[in-house]
Amino acid sequence: MTLRVAILCTGPDTLAPWMLRLAEGICRAPELELCGFLVSDSQAVSSRSGPLFKAWWAFESRLLAKPQAAETELFDQARATLKTGEANVDGVAVLKPDVVIDLTAGGDADAIASDVPLGVWSVDVSRESLGAGAMQAIVKKTPVTEVTLLRTPGGGKAKTLVSAAALNTKFVVTRNHLFMCEKAVALILRELKRAERGGLHLDQLAEAPQPRCTPGTLDLLVYLTKFTGGMMARLVEKVATKVGLRPGMFFLKTSESAFADADPSAMRSHPTPANEYYADPFLWERDGETWCFFEVYDYTTGRGHLSAGRFEDGALADVRPVLKTDYHLSFPFLFEHDGDLFMMPETCGAHRIETWRCIEFPDRWEREATILDNVIAADSSLAQIGDDWWLFTNISNDPFGEMNSELHLYKVDGPGMKTLTPHALNPVVFDSRTARNGGRILERDGAYYRISQDNSHGRYGYGLNVMKIDHISLDDYQETIVRKIEPDFEPGVIGCHHMDARGDTVVMDVRRQVGGFTSARRSPARSRHG
Repeated sequence: MTLRVAILCTGPDTLAPWMLRLAEGICRAPELELCGFLVSDSQAVSSRSGPLFKAWWAFESRLLAKPQAAETELFDQARATLKTGEANVDGVAVLKPDVVIDLTAGGDADAIASDVPLGVWSVDVSRESLGAGAMQAIVKKTPVTEVTLLRTPGGGKAKTLVSAAALNTKFVVTRNHLFMCEKAVALILRELKRAERGGLHLDQLAEAPQPRCTPGTLDLLVYLTKFTGGMMARLVEKVATKVGLRPGMFFLKTSESAFADADPSAMRSHPTPANEYYADPFLWERDGETWCFFEVYDYTTGRGHLSAGRFEDGALADVRPVLKTDYHLSFPFLFEHDGDLFMMPETCGAHRIETWRCIEFPDRWEREATILDNVIAADSSLAQIGDDWWLFTNISNDPFGEMNSELHLYKVDGPGMKTLTPHALNPVVFDSRTARNGGRILERDGAYYRISQDNSHGRYGYGLNVMKIDHISLDDYQETIVRKIEPDFEPGVIGCHHMDARGDTVVMDVRRQVGGFTSARRSPARSRHG
């Protein structure tokens, strides 16, 4: 059986690009069926905002928030056969939908919802006043921007909350609004699939939050101040990069402790030479020595490559490049299989997930396989939990290429990853505060922990989380935060976003506002291999 979905809109030919991507996603999902359209006279977005706000919105949209056209191959094929009815009881009777997705801001939902088994669903970006959610997050400096999916049951009953997603706020309001729209697509599709599987319990849904207030003149003035500050900060960052001050620089810290107890303020710092930073560290033991593999980001080229060094008396020594390509590399996740050492680095710039096999430790590698092709994925890691193998990765399916909000899970046939079965409810985590991987899956006393990034407060790499995996299967995924590390443990620190542990050594990366010109001289070992 499939779930029959109708779209309530002002007409199939008036759909915005993000709405077209939603329609295409419904057509591509085998468990869903787009059964037609209910047409309403309501505007696509409420326009109660004042003239000054509307004027700025139109100006900013033209410059900074142009939607990207949607590719709709399957939807285009299906469109000619799809039924169209009016947004009333008769239209519902013709289409016989199980659920209606309302992409308007009108009052038709309540009139038809009683005749739709799962009711009428809407997202706040189309239900509220233009830019209300996007503006509120910026003006009130909330840690995240929230997108909510609501259900209208009909019969005058109150709306309920189906699900929500938390996004890292963009400081440009029109881009933040467009970002919310694009991310709403993945949220709606996931919850439709949950409903088709019988996992949506209507009687357990909480009451919907109240719509956010229409932005007023004062909101606009506050926003313009923040907008100007944000633009100036980015200009200063560009200048600082040009002169070699390394803004937002990551560096490494280590300690001898358990990962759950590591105190960042007491960890040893490792200097970063030249116009670079070190990030995404992974530890590996070989011949009685502990090595650290990590990203080296070059401020001059704007691209990362991978290097490794070994620890001598607690200091990072013999640092050398181990893998360079013509696309950005980071997150050098390491694993063994059949006696060989493999690396699965982040290769999102190549739009695929790759594995590399070690030919000579530590600095000779050859490409082994492509695990996922034509995907934008970041920070992938592999773990055996119980008898099963799982691939954890952060994938973007939206025009923003944003990989901080969604954790996708695949069950694989083993370290070779020849067969990948996606989780039924990907993304299994939809929250920029916890979704993105910040290291490997670690085991302690029979429990498994996922290190994750906190990408909130408008910043990439704001903090770290230790997430205990409570349940994992192809039908469900549950985890709990057991520890948070925020950037308050050292003066000048603005973030931390990766941790790894092996043996008695714990390593993490930490971010400074400004790294300075050069933290240390280039070591002789690095010069030989650089």
